Amino acid sequence: MFIRILKSNPILLLVLTVFIGVSVWLWFLFKGQINFSRDTVFFDVFWIWLSKTKIFSIVLGIGLLFVEAFVWNSFINRNTLLKQSSYFPAFFLVLLSSCRSSLISFYPALLASFFLVLSLRRITSSYKKESALSNVFDAGLFIGIATLFYPPLVVYILFLWIAILTMRSLIWREWVAAMIGFILPLGFTITSGYLFFNNGAVWYNKIISLGANYRKHWSFTWEEWLLLITVVGISIASTWLFVNKMADNVVKAQKVWALMVWFGLFAFISIVISPQRDARSMIILVLPASFIFSNYFLKVKSAIWSEVLFLCLLVTVGLSLFF
Repeated sequence: MFIRILKSNPILLLVLTVFIGVSVWLWFLFKGQINFSRDTVFFDVFWIWLSKTKIFSIVLGIGLLFVEAFVWNSFINRNTLLKQSSYFPAFFLVLLSSCRSSLISFYPALLASFFLVLSLRRITSSYKKESALSNVFDAGLFIGIATLFYPPLVVYILFLWIAILTMRSLIWREWVAAMIGFILPLGFTITSGYLFFNNGAVWYNKIISLGANYRKHWSFTWEEWLLLITVVGISIASTWLFVNKMADNVVKAQKVWALMVWFGLFAFISIVISPQRDARSMIILVLPASFIFSNYFLKVKSAIWSEVLFLCLLVTVGLSLFF
């Protein structure tokens, strides 16, 4: 019943999305400390300072999260990727991005995920364009900026190549433009470090340090296990429906759906290579998950099963946050 109400009342779903996001983030404004993310290579001074200014970190974080959620939602609806226009992608993005207390702040992976959204928007808009040099250059640039903030996203250069091959014909100039866009922010930052701050080799030493501090094991509390089991269960059901319904779309939507699968795969790889592999490293995976979950809850025929899974998700997120 709850899912059916949200399907038929988009304004109610929008209000619920904003209410959950604001309530959770304001609650944690008065609790705990902000942890410094140790997966950074550049701009450490800024992230350390931000971790000490809790109000500013939370205000920036919730602001960026809402902007990202509705840019992502607009991208999905504008390209008609779901059965109907809905705020479910924004809802699941906000919910899953706020499901742990460590996620309630402004941190590198959250900022980097926003640039990945911009990159995906630019590459998909190149479909059937006669010339798309600016699109692929911008897509590479955004992935380069994302990598600058969160180094494990360097694997998305492979995603960029796959995306170009999926949405475009094989044109060598576009591949070169994409590579130039990717290298530009990294090259500028490293070069400016050498020329103006006399710390050009610091980034290399930090990468070596991150590799030396790689976490070999994960450990979860009981509430984290409940949340993980629920999310994995919904992911299996959602992915099964997603794969089986992919061929029902028009050609462009099929291509974007395929990119979502690749996006999720590279998000998982970025988690594996992340030195910390904590909740923050999983935030990249929330983007494709929010889309696949939305598709499932909008299309699934078993009302009772979908209601049970949806309520389980809400309950386990609550337990994960407040216990």
